Formats: sequence, C-alpha cells, structure tokens
Amino acid sequence: MLLVLQRVRRVVIRRELLAVFVMVFIADLVVGIFSPTFSLYATSLGASLTLIGALSGVVGLTRILSSVPIGMISDARGRRDVLVAGMLFLATLSFLYTVISNPYFLFPLRIINGLAIASTFFIGIAYVGDVVAKPDRGLAIGLYTTCMGLGFTLGSAAGGQMAANYGYDVTYRVAAIAALVGAAVAWWGLGSRPADRRQEAVDADVSLSAKLSLLVREPHLFAASLGYLLIILMFDAAVVNFFPLYAASLSVSQAMIGTMFAVRALVSTSVRLPTGVLTTRFSSKSIMLVALILGMAMLFSISCTTVPTLLTILLAGEGICFGMFLTSGQAFIAEHFTESNRGTAMGVYGMTGSIGSTVGPLVLGSVADLAGLNAVFWLTGVLVFAGIVVLWYVGYRQRPAGVETDEMVLPGELE
Repeated sequence: MLLVLQRVRRVVIRRELLAVFVMVFIADLVVGIFSPTFSLYATSLGASLTLIGALSGVVGLTRILSSVPIGMISDARGRRDVLVAGMLFLATLSFLYTVISNPYFLFPLRIINGLAIASTFFIGIAYVGDVVAKPDRGLAIGLYTTCMGLGFTLGSAAGGQMAANYGYDVTYRVAAIAALVGAAVAWWGLGSRPADRRQEAVDADVSLSAKLSLLVREPHLFAASLGYLLIILMFDAAVVNFFPLYAASLSVSQAMIGTMFAVRALVSTSVRLPTGVLTTRFSSKSIMLVALILGMAMLFSISCTTVPTLLTILLAGEGICFGMFLTSGQAFIAEHFTESNRGTAMGVYGMTGSIGSTVGPLVLGSVADLAGLNAVFWLTGVLVFAGIVVLWYVGYRQRPAGVETDEMVLPGELE
C-alpha cells in the first residue's frame, strides 16, 4: 500500500498530469450537470419525447462522425489545443442553453455537445499515454478515470439540486463558468508538443487515409474497440435505458431506483484506481476480458431476478465491470500505440462506443416491445458472449503482423 501511495504521489506532483486530472474532473462535472437536467430542460422548452430522443441521437451521431478526425488532429497538432477546444465547446454549449427559447435550436447545441465529448475524454487519455512512462501508465489512467467518475457523480448530484432550487439558467451558467476554468487549467497546465515533434508528425510519410486504414486493420485496436462496444452496449444501451423500466415494473420506487444507480456509480468509481494499479502487474487485455465475462453474468442474472435487493447488488456488479473495463481498455490503447497515432486510435475506440450507445437503444427498444424487458438483458448477454468469443480469438489466437513491439508503429516512423 505504501508503495502504491508513493507511486500516486510521483504521478500527481507532475504539473501536466495534475492539470489533465483537474480538467477531466471538471469536464465530467459539467456533463454530470447535464445528465439529470437536460431532458427536463428540453421539455420545459416544449420538446416532445420523440424530439428528446432525436436530440440524444444527434450527440451520438456527431461523436461517430467526429471522433476519428479529432483524434487525427490531435496526433498532428498536439493534444493541448484539442483539449482546450473541447472545454471551450462545453462552456459555449452551457451558456447557449440559457439564451434559447425554441427546442429546435437545441439541435446545433447537441452537435457542439458531441464535439466537446469527442475532444476531451479520449484525447485526455491519449495525452496521459504520451507523457507517462509505461511503468506508471496504468496507475495514471486509473487516476484519470477515477477523476471522471468523481466529477460525473458530483455533477449529477449538484445539477439536480441547483436546477430544483435555482432554475436551469443559473445551473447552466455555473456549468459554463466551470468549463471555462477547465479550459484555463488545460491551457496553462498542459505541456504542448515540442516543435521538432510537431514537425515530425506533419512530415511523417503516412497519409491520413493510409494511417486510418492501417489502424482499423490492427488486431489490438479491433479487439479493444469490440470490447468497448460491448461494455457500452451493456451500460448505455441496456442498463441506462431499460433497467429503470424493469425495476419500476417490479414496483420498485423511483427513489429506490435512484439509490440503486447511486450505489452503482460509487462502486464503479471506486474500482478504477485499483484497476489501474493492476494493469501494471497483469495484462490489460486479461482484465478487459474478465470485466466482460463478469458483466455478461450480471446481465443474465438481472434478466431472471425480481428481488430489489439482489437487483441492487447485480447493478453494482455491472458498475464494477464497467469501471474495470473503462480503465483497462484505455490503458490497453495507450500501451499499444505510439504518440503519433494514439489519438487516432482513441478516436476509433471512442467511435465504436458511440455506435453502441446510438444504435443499441433502438434495437433493444424493439426487443423490449416484442418480448418484454427481461429479453433486453438476456439478448444483451448473448451478444456480449458472442463478442467475447471474437475478442478472445483476435486477441489471444492471432499475432499481429509487422514490427515486433508492444506499440504499433506505422510506416515512416522507423528510421
């Protein structure tokens, strides 16, 4: 324990790492403020339920289309400018929420929301991978994802209270100020890429299209992205959208459902730093696989459980699996790609999760209408099982061709 604390201290005393931790805490604080308030805010403007669903879809679609280009920009021009832009997007979005009166004006703002998410969370992981040596990388990513979880938890609690007591305008202006503070922290605290390394990235003899083509055929990236798609399918598609309905159908109160999700958020956040430490002793892909297997077991168990106490335990178990995969999956990408392509790899990785969170609810909603809410968790478990088989085959049976290294190196990077 003392050794771990010493390593944590060694990481957090570095200005650039402390800055990126504070920045991502603030970013998820702002996103957390939006989480319990946006749908009610949109309804107050006259938005229908269908329109609210479409607004959610716009965020996912924007992330799908923008994640890879933004990752490429960060590879070519450096992470700091992209991260600062992401925080400014959040600040602009928060402020503009307070000045519109027509719900249809929310569509361009939701596009900004998607751009902000694509420009912050995964690019921040790429930055951590750039500046932290391999022995401490898993620990640093564990701290990063823990800050995300703490920010989101605090933002969700504060957002609901502020909206209830002071209204949406005050709530979103506070979010805008917080995002501006995050942008300032990123601008002053994060190191920019040295000029010679910026020039190397620009001069590399690899076109963007060739670079992307090589990345999407890379077995490490395929395996990690597939795993992330599965974990997002479990959480964003199945749990977030259908677990409250399933619990309510069992006569669980809304207050109890809120408590269930609060417990889930707490345990999910609590396992992220320990998982980061574990990635320094065990392979990230093994932890990813264990998280998916346990998550699959939680889904199958939820589908056949009707006791609220057991459902709380199972939901917390799913939260543990999510926290484990969130940390180990991002550590896996950071470990296997170099600074010149890590942002693009993170973009591809994030894009697959966005596909799951955008398409998954539509498919599972149809399943719920046809076969009931239990079938949603059962089918998701089956899909996760099929994905685990593919992930195991790609990650454990196939050897990537090319350079014998833990990190993927593109043509033009070798001398």
